[in-house]
Parts: sequence; C-alpha cells; structure tokens
Amino acid sequence: MLKREDVPDDLWRPDVVLWAGPRTHFVHYPLRRGELYNLVAVFHSDRYEEGWNAEGSKDVLWQHFKMQRPEVLRLLERIDTWRMWVLCDREPIKDWSNGHTTLLGDAAHPMLQYLAQGACMATEDAVSLAEKVAASPDDLPGAFRAYQESRYLRTGRVQIMARVYGEFYHARGVAAELRNQMLRARSPADSYEGIAWLYGGA
Repeated sequence: MLKREDVPDDLWRPDVVLWAGPRTHFVHYPLRRGELYNLVAVFHSDRYEEGWNAEGSKDVLWQHFKMQRPEVLRLLERIDTWRMWVLCDREPIKDWSNGHTTLLGDAAHPMLQYLAQGACMATEDAVSLAEKVAASPDDLPGAFRAYQESRYLRTGRVQIMARVYGEFYHARGVAAELRNQMLRARSPADSYEGIAWLYGGA
C-alpha cells in the first residue's frame, strides 16, 4: 500500500483499475476514503511459498512485469516491500454438511480472487444459512441440507468463472487478440449485462 501523497497525481484514480498482461495482471484502487492506495500484482510462477505473509522478492516481481505498461512500472517502482502468497482453489463440490456440522465461505468453496467474490459469497452463505436455520430450528441437519442446496450451484459458478476470468486477464498471443477484439466491441451496457448474473441478486 502507498500513502496518497506517494502516488503520482496522473496515476491516482478513485476507481478499481486493472491492467491485464501475458500471464500477469496488476490492480490498484484507493482505501480509507482515498488516504491509501492498494497495489496488487498477480503473476504465474513455479515458485511455492507456504503461508500468507512471505516477503516477496522485488527481483521476481520485476522479472514478470519488466515489459509492462509504463503506468504499471511507475507504480511498481514506488514499492519497497511486498507480501506474497500462492493462489489456490478447488473443484466445486455439492456436499458441505454432515449432521449437525456445515461449512460456509472458503471452507465450502475456495475460489480464486479474479472476481473478488470470496468474502461476498461467504456473506451470502451466512444470510442463506441463517434463513434456513430460522425456518427449521428443530431440524439443523435438514436446514443445513436446504442451505447447501440453495447455494452450491451459485458458488460453483463463481468458482468456475473466477478461473475463466483469470485466463481472460492473463491471455497471451491469439487469445489476447481475441479478448481485445471482443472488449472493443462491447458497450458499458453490454458489460453490465454480462455480469448481471453475479451482481443482480443471489
């Protein structure tokens, strides 16, 4: 994260901005009412680091981003230390419950971050679970089954589409040209319509 004053004025945006490149993407957006600027660099790598708080190597970062847009490079130059973690998901599954135990969020349906939906799906899960338990307070196993039945296809779709978006962002060669051609032809209304399945309601 950068402080607002450390971000060049011409690179600061009040929105989420994503720069897509071959096997990489870079996202930046403001936090704390614009006081901070979050930078997220994602790239394909064969390196594996256990845990969620490993210090990332600047050399590795530059190796993957050295040919990127100048705007991206200017922001990357301002970072002294990075935290790095490996991205993981799992194939969607249908059964999250066993008797008086059930799962929600990443425990039930871990997903890649490309749609930024991990916490959103966990929140939807919690609302659905509360509703099912309230409707059948004397039959928790039944409430849990009803909850997972109402949720597994939606969360499975998000898991799968997060993978698709990752491929879309990180496309190269012909795939990147086809992506760019498709995006050029889309209007803002087309883009909103294309994601209505996600944001239009659970």
